Amino acid sequence: MSSTIRVVVADDEPAYRSAIQRTLTLMPECQLLAVCKDGQEALDACLADPPDVILTDINMPKMDGLELMRRLQKKEGDIKIVVLTINDDEETVFEAFRCGALGYLLKTSTPQEVIDGIRLAHRGEAKITPKIATKVIEDFRRVKDDDETDDTELYVLSDRETEILELIAKGLRNKEIANHLSIAEKTVKNHVSNILKALQVNSRTEAAMKAVKAKLVQGN
Repeated sequence: MSSTIRVVVADDEPAYRSAIQRTLTLMPECQLLAVCKDGQEALDACLADPPDVILTDINMPKMDGLELMRRLQKKEGDIKIVVLTINDDEETVFEAFRCGALGYLLKTSTPQEVIDGIRLAHRGEAKITPKIATKVIEDFRRVKDDDETDDTELYVLSDRETEILELIAKGLRNKEIANHLSIAEKTVKNHVSNILKALQVNSRTEAAMKAVKAKLVQGN
């Protein structure tokens, strides 16, 4: 791979931070911007010099990973977020996705799986540890069994918003959507905000999943 991927790492365990740094030396295109010991330090680093990808733990002092993701989504929505944690409970997993996580890996992942997760996130694609993917699938099955609402519920979106929603579902970020449609990035952000409100969701990932389920867009 040729293009540089600018990365920030956030983890409160010194030994694991060192292990991640060693792993990232195996990734020639990685430019490690900062290695942070808590969520607040990671937020400050991302706002000072926004990375392409942040690799973050969940349980951290001062500010946990979920709050870090929430704040990044509000201030730097184009940063791709990959979670690397020991947390595999459903509540944390789904909250992470609601907060904007694109990938979710457990700390039992191999170095190559971590590298793959970063590379895929940089391309706007998701990598999820199989154990976590199983939880996601089981949850969707429960929703399908329990949901008595009509999947054809009407969501009022403009043609442009529908077009942008299609691109979100394909994994494109705001800058990429702006370039694709030849419009200003600020315009894209405004449309994304309207889309989230219309679909009554909190994140792009949720919007994409809901749009596919409601057949507003075509699934990949």
